[in-house]
Amino acid sequence: MFRHIISFVIFMAILIVSGCVAIPTKTEPAAYTQAIVQDAIRFYEQEGRAAAIAHYSSPENTDGEWYVFIIGESGHTVANPIPGYIGADMRGDLGMDINGYRFGYDLLSTDEDGLWVDYVFINPATNTEDTKHAWVVRHDGLIFGSGWYEE
Repeated sequence: MFRHIISFVIFMAILIVSGCVAIPTKTEPAAYTQAIVQDAIRFYEQEGRAAAIAHYSSPENTDGEWYVFIIGESGHTVANPIPGYIGADMRGDLGMDINGYRFGYDLLSTDEDGLWVDYVFINPATNTEDTKHAWVVRHDGLIFGSGWYEE
């Protein structure tokens, strides 16, 4: 019995040290979204800014309605799988939903603790305007975000 407990403790310690954690599933959209953003920050830390921007600007890096966007220090989008959004100022038209809500300012107000922002946006999986729940985190001067849509 004691040997099993020791084995379990060692196994858990290895998981913690290696950074392995259970990844939430899409059935938990808020937790899944936060995990995607954390993974993007981890990718940025390991591969660098240029690699992260290239990676998250690729349409191949979408998962249905989930994708990562990155906003630069100037408030302009630097990575998004939709090419037309790259370079757009989040204080401008891209940062305003169909109801006139200027959500871009809220996205830009996030800090390293993260912030949820809800707004109406085009769902890339359905091409319809739906409420998007976006999680954004400021890291190293950049804002990393992702979200899911209510249909």
